[in-house]
Amino acid sequence: MPMHFLGLAGMPRRIPDYPDAYAGWNAIASFGSYMALLSTLFFFYTVFVSLTTKKPCINAPWDFDLNPNKGSFTMEWVVTSPPAYHTFEEMPLICETLNTKT
Repeated sequence: MPMHFLGLAGMPRRIPDYPDAYAGWNAIASFGSYMALLSTLFFFYTVFVSLTTKKPCINAPWDFDLNPNKGSFTMEWVVTSPPAYHTFEEMPLICETLNTKT
């Protein structure tokens, strides 16, 4: 987005030095590129760790102390992980529930 504003302000492309008038937006664009690099490195680290460790996935990953709802009980978290083939014998009945925590 900052590069868009730099272009609208008249900054030419592919120059080795830019005028001081564009320094602010250019700093924001540079910061954004560093954040994109860090997030990409974190993604590849997470993929590496998940592929190299043999730790199984827990059944309810949302069941931790900071969660005020204390777990999620939707259909995808009720069954084990990974779910068995043909988990339900028949189509489950979905009932609408009222949210009492408003």
